[in-house]
Formats: sequence, C-alpha cells, structure tokens
Amino acid sequence: MAYRYDEFAPGEVYHIFTRGVEKREIFMDDINRSRFINLLLHCMPRGPIRSYSIAKRLGQKPKRTAPGKGLIDLLCYCLMSNHIHLLVHENVEGGISLYMQRLLNSYAKYFNARYERSGSLFTNPFRAVLVDQDEQLLHVARYIHLNPFVARTIENPLSYKWYSLTEYIRPSPYPRCHRHIITGMLKPEEHRVFVEDEAEYARSLHYIQHLLID
Repeated sequence: MAYRYDEFAPGEVYHIFTRGVEKREIFMDDINRSRFINLLLHCMPRGPIRSYSIAKRLGQKPKRTAPGKGLIDLLCYCLMSNHIHLLVHENVEGGISLYMQRLLNSYAKYFNARYERSGSLFTNPFRAVLVDQDEQLLHVARYIHLNPFVARTIENPLSYKWYSLTEYIRPSPYPRCHRHIITGMLKPEEHRVFVEDEAEYARSLHYIQHLLID
C-alpha cells in the first residue's frame, strides 16, 4: 500500500507514483512521452528555471544535474499510458515537493494546450513510499522497470523505450538518471539477470491477482 508523505527527508529515497485523473491516458503519443522525459531533466535545478517552452525556443537543451546538486536525484523512471513511476533521492529540504510541482504542472499545462482541454490531468496528491533499505531499493527499481512487461505492453522485459532500465544494462554516455547508487550495488550484467529472472513470475502474479479481483 502506498502512502502520501507530507514531509520528505533529505537523504532519503522515495517511490513516487501518480496517474491520470479517472485513470485517463496521459501520454497519447511519443511526442508526449519525449516531452515528459525532457521535463524530468528540466525541472531538476535548485534555482529558478525558465518555462520549458521558452528554454526550447532559446535552443537550451535539458541537462541532468550533477549527482546531489539538483532538487532530487532521479534513480529510475517508467512511463505507462495512464501513470508514471519515479524513484527519487531527495537532496534538499522541500526538493521532492518542488520538483513534482514543476514537473506535473508543466506537463499538464502543455497537455491541456495541445489537446484543448482544461482542468486537472493528474490525481492529487501524488503518492510516495519511503524506500529505506538497499535491498528494498533494488526490488522497487525492478518493480518499476517490469511495469510494461507485466502489463503486456512489451514482450521483451529488457526492451522498452520509455523507462530507465536500458541505462543500467547498456550504460549510455548521456544518462538521464543518477545511476551511482544502484550501480554501486549491481553491475550491468548482474542488473540484467536480476530483472530478467523475475519477469515471468511478476507477470504471472499480476495475472493471478486480476483473477482474484474479478
């Protein structure tokens, strides 16, 4: 069960989850998804930031902050059609709250303008769970990365364009995530095996849970 934390603690890691209002789709196409991923980086700095649209017009590309230097460190992410998962480390007091406010408000404003709608796009408030042990952190990261496979969005658990797993199993020279915490515990090949070995079990467990609910 997920809980909403009203106060986050610098130095702690949290699993953040939010979905579209009334479970509506929040990503209609890859343009939407690319925008959101760019916003993940754009909203990181501690100081004031320009709106993403203005920064884009000025030719400023979003950059990941150095580890520990932004409002948060982004450890993992996964974008699904109607919800998102983030695993974040809070760097400064109030960092997560400000980061999520920037991120969700900016994307909602863009989405509403593009699709000529008004009103809330995300359920409010977002949900957060404290992740306070190393082993738990690895399992939560795996849970996040297995979401598209469990939902049968993909058939290869290691191949999805809109999550961060590929940064851990095939490290990129231009990562979006702050990988130092997780890579300190699992090397790329170990990480691949850690996720892949659990994939079919996670999918079957999800199926059984749906049978019980139905």
